[in-house]
Amino acid sequence: MHEIKNIGKKAGTIIYIHGNSSSSQVFLRTINSIKIEYTQIAIDLPGHGKSQKHYCESYYSLNRYSEVLTTRINEIEDDILLVGNSLGGHLAMKIASSIKRLKGLVIFGAPPVKKPINFSDAFLQCDALSCFLTENPEVEDIKVATKTAVFDNTFVELLINDFKNTDPKVRVALAKDLIENNWSDQKEIFISLAVPKYIFRGSHDPSVNPDYLEKIITEANDHSSIIDFKNCGHFASIEQEDTFIESIASISKTVFKV
Repeated sequence: MHEIKNIGKKAGTIIYIHGNSSSSQVFLRTINSIKIEYTQIAIDLPGHGKSQKHYCESYYSLNRYSEVLTTRINEIEDDILLVGNSLGGHLAMKIASSIKRLKGLVIFGAPPVKKPINFSDAFLQCDALSCFLTENPEVEDIKVATKTAVFDNTFVELLINDFKNTDPKVRVALAKDLIENNWSDQKEIFISLAVPKYIFRGSHDPSVNPDYLEKIITEANDHSSIIDFKNCGHFASIEQEDTFIESIASISKTVFKV
């Protein structure tokens, strides 16, 4: 996998995992921020960004992604903070219990779902976003989907470029996993995980049910909390960069504290 890395001054490594048909570029400014003093790694999942495109659906399955991520992260001899957006958040929850030195978890655009997936509870109905599970959608459909995903259209071009640069077989594989219910019980994982856990909630995220997130936090332990992002859709790391960076800087200091 391709990754962007910035070596920090303090012990502790933050791993960023992007979403479906996205890339590490959505974390680029965060990676370069001097406010965050820890080592940061933003990964391009296989088939995304600058990572290799395998043209094999099985390589893009949730299980395969989980195996690749777990192997890579457990090679790092450091305490770990996982940060995942959308698909990246779902993957972060799936692998969390397998990360040897996990100290904290941040998810956004990724409600912790049950198994079988409780779509109607966890997600909002948004037909435009079905484009992210379509192998080769029309260009106009991609534009509509990316504009729908964000509160501020300033970032649409970046999202479109990432979408077009993603192997179309990725979306086929993810759609198959959804149909075959190959998702873990993320709600149970999130609730039982014994590390600090944070949910970033975009005020205008078109896909995530905000009330469902409240229920999750209520059922979780005292180490869980929601951080709200105003004027923000599905991509807090680019839509509210300053708030995102400040939040990660604060959280990293908390979870890496000896």
